[in-house]
Amino acid sequence: MNSSNTSHRFPYMTDYVNDVFATEKHQWDFIFLRPLLLVFYFFLRTVSFPLKFVFHRVAYGFEAKLIDWSMSFGMKYLARYEAAELMVRHVQIEPLLYRHVLLDDSQPVPAESTLAERSRKLNGIDGDFGVEDLQTVVDHNMTIGHDELSYELIDRFDRDTFLANVDQIKRSRPEDHSQYSKVALQENRDHSWQILGATNIVLLIVTTITIFADLKTAMKALGSFDSDSILLWCLKHLYAHDPESQINLDFFMQEVNNRGHYNSSAFFSNPSQYLYYHIVFDEVAYDLLRNQPPTPEDI
Repeated sequence: MNSSNTSHRFPYMTDYVNDVFATEKHQWDFIFLRPLLLVFYFFLRTVSFPLKFVFHRVAYGFEAKLIDWSMSFGMKYLARYEAAELMVRHVQIEPLLYRHVLLDDSQPVPAESTLAERSRKLNGIDGDFGVEDLQTVVDHNMTIGHDELSYELIDRFDRDTFLANVDQIKRSRPEDHSQYSKVALQENRDHSWQILGATNIVLLIVTTITIFADLKTAMKALGSFDSDSILLWCLKHLYAHDPESQINLDFFMQEVNNRGHYNSSAFFSNPSQYLYYHIVFDEVAYDLLRNQPPTPEDI
């Protein structure tokens, strides 16, 4: 490891995430384009949200398609491969984490409703998150559907049920995200100009939502972080007797990442934190649960 990359590696992140970020920080788009996009986004939301309040408070029906078309275009033609891969991984890992903490040993056989949910494409915690091609992203409203996962977890999560099933959860692991197709990444390999890294791709996603979404949807999408606090609470319980894991998890406490009250402001939120806290947190949580699962004896 050369010294220039070492300064950008953090002990509480996974090697995979550290590699993505360490490489990105030396790319031209991170150095020159990212500051311009941040300034543009600051002025954009200052103008956009008051206008939405007056003219675009409810959805007209076309917003989700425009958002997903823009995202799929960026993934296909603009994103570097490692950025596209990180986004696809996140779309697939997050629902697997939520399924894991929602385990309930009083229902060992999936209910018919759950089986029906598994057939939903790119929507719902129990849906099918294979991304066979980028047209699938557009056809199934992936971006808004992904943001809705946070609110679904809040609706479904029950503290007493989690604590009653904590032994079962400790004995299990989240499902392997490799079960889901990532063939869409081949479109990136074949067509992308390999311009933008993960930070700028996330900035463009946030910008696209800010431009096209109606006020209600935009506020929900840009503030969909309550689920992080629930997942963090679950992990702190699961690893209560694992000091090393507790230390790493402490770096994802809510105060410093604009979620002190678990309610982001569209005017004051930092869009970079969608990547550096939300996506990174899911990667860390998934890696921890898959590769260092807690044991029932830890209770």
